Amino acid sequence: MGSRRNTNTSRINSNNKDTDADIDTILPDWLAVSTEGFAGMNAGREPAHLVKELVQNALDALDEERGGHVTLDCRPAGEAGNGLVITCRDDGCGMSNLADIRTVFHTSKTDSHRKRGRMGRGFKEMLCLAESASVTSGSGRVLFCIEEGRRVTKLGKVANAHWVPGTLVRMCMPWNADIVGTLEAYFRTLLPPKGVTLVVNGVRIEPRPVEHALEATLATELFDAGRWIRPARATSLELIRVGHGELPTVYEMGIPVCPAEWNQPYHINVLQRVPMNPCRDAVASGYLGKLHRACLPVLLPRMSDEQVRQDWVGNAVPHCEQTVQQEVIRRGFGENLARSVPKMGVRQYDEDAREIGVEVIDTKQTFGGFRQILQKHLPTTKDAVDDRNRELRAAAAAGSFDPEGVFAAKDRDRVTDERRSLIEAAGGRERVGQVLEFARWFCQKLLDGYGETAVCSVRLAELRAVDAVATWSSGDELTLGIDTLWLWSEPLGEQSLGVYCHECAHHLNAHHGRDFHKEVERLAGRAAHVMLIEGEQVRRRFPMLFTRSLTSAS
Repeated sequence: MGSRRNTNTSRINSNNKDTDADIDTILPDWLAVSTEGFAGMNAGREPAHLVKELVQNALDALDEERGGHVTLDCRPAGEAGNGLVITCRDDGCGMSNLADIRTVFHTSKTDSHRKRGRMGRGFKEMLCLAESASVTSGSGRVLFCIEEGRRVTKLGKVANAHWVPGTLVRMCMPWNADIVGTLEAYFRTLLPPKGVTLVVNGVRIEPRPVEHALEATLATELFDAGRWIRPARATSLELIRVGHGELPTVYEMGIPVCPAEWNQPYHINVLQRVPMNPCRDAVASGYLGKLHRACLPVLLPRMSDEQVRQDWVGNAVPHCEQTVQQEVIRRGFGENLARSVPKMGVRQYDEDAREIGVEVIDTKQTFGGFRQILQKHLPTTKDAVDDRNRELRAAAAAGSFDPEGVFAAKDRDRVTDERRSLIEAAGGRERVGQVLEFARWFCQKLLDGYGETAVCSVRLAELRAVDAVATWSSGDELTLGIDTLWLWSEPLGEQSLGVYCHECAHHLNAHHGRDFHKEVERLAGRAAHVMLIEGEQVRRRFPMLFTRSLTSAS
């Protein structure tokens, strides 16, 4: 494979420091595979993505606790020739056996999910496209050059004056000099780790403050027993505010990977390996969603209601805690909600729910993730209506009373006194009695024309607490709210008569909706007929109803 030469006679003297070494081994080609074939695989990659491989290798060589220095220079070749000269230097652990860097997928380091490099690939991906290169570490140096049209690799030693702490990589690339600005702009987006000084073309890339730090368990990449695996590991995520003109990006330990695909003004820096495609410019399927769901609980309090309705939130939220799901529903859709249900027989629950102030959500019109949480947490309109009816019945049952019983009570207590005060405010005992009797008589007249005759009874109750004026029970008992004064001050007014028609309609159709409103319309016509035909009888039988309550009028 190679020929060894006497180091005393093979020293190459040149002004080019890359060749200022004692060569003791020459090997054919640059890589231990087809360099041309490997070049073909990487020819289409962006120069910045190739150069970043050098930087991330340099970062991996630094001690995590102590940090260190990384210097990157991208300069036109000048008098030395066309193209660019890329130089990357670090003061890290260095390389013990430079010959190994020729072997694709070989590394001298123990593989770790806390390292950015993947088995030494990055350097070789750039090398295969270079015109020449050298790597110096300590006193060792490897040269990659072309002699007589053939690629050769030369291994040797450098003089003490050129000894390098850490590693120095120098590559001559066949790229136009006008891409230097592009490379500088790209490397300004890197996020140097704590304790690391990163300098690009003489300008230090300043570290950025972490606005939010959180923990998550995410898939990563490891090379184990000859194969790549993606185990889950606990890691930290850093949310770092984007700079002017920057696109929110996913980072792998400070190296940009791909767009974050959300509307939040933050980069996501993952402090372990990110599962990626072979070119390492896109994350594995489903990984972004896992990042989003990890970040959503932290960002949610700071998001606008419009941002909460974004697609990325819908994708992430089904996998979040219930409290997060409920907050997304509240912020994104509102409160007092219910899920639409189809019409069930003559019962139209959606319209019933709207009648009682519930906002109806048709989950079929919502995005998949949102649909999941809406179906999980929202009651149906049937549930909402049934709950409301139970609440009304309970309030009517608990608070109903007979006015005669209040005034007949021998033992006075707070409840009795309050109820007496309400009756007095409604016009007094006798007037309230006449209104109750009229309501019973009037409702009975409305229902007598139907096939199934109802016998209506009327009671009093305090209903303001449940925001109701009246309620109709399944046993055809009408309960009127004594704390709604207009029912008593104007018992023949259009509002009061409308209440009686509305409640009678519940005998015929327990739920609101189109069918219910048809019944109300029919009963309104019947009510007009009753008052026209029976008007004189009403005047004789209920004379107090034709005067306003003095208490309410005052």
